[in-house]
Amino acid sequence: MGDTYSFNNKPQYGYFTWDIARDEIWGDATFAANIGIDAETVNNGFSVLRYMELVHPDDREQVATATRTAVLTGNPYMVINRICRGDDIVTIRNRGTCFRYRDGLPSMATGMLEVLAVERLRPPAANEQPCEDNRRASAGGGNRVWVEFLEPQN
Repeated sequence: MGDTYSFNNKPQYGYFTWDIARDEIWGDATFAANIGIDAETVNNGFSVLRYMELVHPDDREQVATATRTAVLTGNPYMVINRICRGDDIVTIRNRGTCFRYRDGLPSMATGMLEVLAVERLRPPAANEQPCEDNRRASAGGGNRVWVEFLEPQN
């Protein structure tokens, strides 16, 4: 098991917005650093499915359920889960809410993501560069993708 670093004395809040119909998430530089994606990619927007690829496999169902519930009900949510950031397992707290158009359809979600702890699985090599995959996961239009993502898993 790796070393664990706590950030309780220095909160690292990153803020984000998710356009549900377009399947685009944008965030500030702290959000980008917290999840391990470069700030330019986060500024330009990326798919919720790309975010879900970062979520620890054991936590994906919990995160999908919280997201699905927030979108369907419009209620605020809070979920604590882990994401895989290179060779680190990062425990985060994600809080947010979903907003709706006047006709009741979900439109945007916004929130903040806070790093609670980082478990370093191995020290980075001196010449190691982070891997960056800029592919979009939303082929065929964002609306179809997020609906499929939010479908309950059997």
